[in-house]
Amino acid sequence: MKRTLLAVLVATVALGATGLAQALGTRGNPIIWVFPPSTRPTVIQDVATQIVIDIGRATGLYIVPRVMPDYASLIEAFKAAQGNVMGVPTTDQYARIAIETNYQATPRLAAVRQGYSYYFASIYAWRDSGIKTIDDLAGKVWIYNSEGSTSGYVFPNMAFQARGIQFAGVVKSGGHTNSIIALMERQGDFCTGYGSPPTPPANYKGPRWEFGDDPEKWIWDRQNNALYPPELRGEVRDMRYALAGTGLYGDYWDIVQKIGIVDVIGPLPNDCIAFSPGFPEDLQDILVAAILEHIRGEGYPLWSNRNFYEWYDAEEIDDTYYDAYRVLVGLPVPER
Repeated sequence: MKRTLLAVLVATVALGATGLAQALGTRGNPIIWVFPPSTRPTVIQDVATQIVIDIGRATGLYIVPRVMPDYASLIEAFKAAQGNVMGVPTTDQYARIAIETNYQATPRLAAVRQGYSYYFASIYAWRDSGIKTIDDLAGKVWIYNSEGSTSGYVFPNMAFQARGIQFAGVVKSGGHTNSIIALMERQGDFCTGYGSPPTPPANYKGPRWEFGDDPEKWIWDRQNNALYPPELRGEVRDMRYALAGTGLYGDYWDIVQKIGIVDVIGPLPNDCIAFSPGFPEDLQDILVAAILEHIRGEGYPLWSNRNFYEWYDAEEIDDTYYDAYRVLVGLPVPER
């Protein structure tokens, strides 16, 4: 345990360190586990540190967590790696990493949220804003987290360009939670970021939600412009849920009554855990098994934290998982 704790505290190890005389996963040649700043970096740092402690304890491997300053730096970490980097890239990040590493990076696990292996981009706006459709966004101020974010920027921007929508300005927030905070503060007219399927009310026996259904099904009665009664109401684990976790703007239902979903764009394959080129396959297998056991056991509260990445489970994947996304955004599909 002491050895694992030291791994978390080592701040001076260079990303490209190889420790030629020592095996990967030892103090002289640690595994570097990189995390994107998708939500709240301080929360991600705390949660990632505890995950690394737990996985290090389970595997005996020496691992150093790194919350990257931005999306581009995570891609660079994979490019500069010497077989010693693993990470949690977003969908678009992984697609770019694959190209930059000549398709030698290896995705092994994808997020599963509420039983779904996909997510989507949502457009959030004040319900009193008059914004009802995507076309109503023209001439407005757009809030998003980063150009490297799949749901915050890449997919929404494709949809906006396809419609010829132009904006009065943009606000770059640096994180999904920051985006919806900026919207609450009316720093812009709408924001984009991740969305997730709504969960039905208790005792519901009908078909589950599928992409194309109302993103606020069971939540918002659009005909009466009000929340459904509690006994008929489900819940949405989206950016509003993450915002409620900050305690800054009242409880979840206070926020949902103020902020609605204009539309959704997708669906998108979930983010993943991937390994850099040259990362030993036997160590990948050990880490994948430990992560699956962790997320399905004692680590569940960490992985599912609303201001971490909200992973409720994970499924094993390979690179073909992202081929449909590549086609959608015009990236090459590798020959295999």
